[in-house]
Amino acid sequence: MGVRELDPGELRANVGIATQDVLLFSDTIDGNVAFGDPELPEDDTMKYAKLAAAHDFIRKMPEGYDTIIGERGVGLSGGQKQRLALARAMAVARPILILDDTTSAVDLETEAHIQSSLNRLEAPCTKIIIAQRISTTAKADRILILDAGRVIEEGTHAELLARRGYYYEVFMLQNEGIERQVAANG
Repeated sequence: MGVRELDPGELRANVGIATQDVLLFSDTIDGNVAFGDPELPEDDTMKYAKLAAAHDFIRKMPEGYDTIIGERGVGLSGGQKQRLALARAMAVARPILILDDTTSAVDLETEAHIQSSLNRLEAPCTKIIIAQRISTTAKADRILILDAGRVIEEGTHAELLARRGYYYEVFMLQNEGIERQVAANG
């Protein structure tokens, strides 16, 4: 059975999603994280916030998890918004988790924490990760490189590097930039 043959409501009920363009509500931080499951215990909200590397900045907010954030997360940085959206997506514990460039606004250390957390999720799920940073996808079981909606390369990180194609070129450019940053910061 193909995806098109599934009932759209049933399909949506099995997918958790976090996108680069974050949709947050004028509600508490707790309410935003628990949006997909209003009965989510506060301990679980905190657990998912920790997995998404959001707990530390939430604790520093005026009212912690009870802090009301404005519509679309006014007053939060792009990275903070992305981490709240990621916590919400993980909290619904669906069998499919789609992450659309959800770490683009975070630093590499935070991204590494998030990647580690995704590997430790308690509920089994298939993760579809859309990203521009190779560090985000390097440990994936299967990587697809798209150009104008068509797959131009496919394989594991090691296989794609060995082919020395587009993926390899991007890897070299991104790592050259990191090497320059490390040298500059000394």
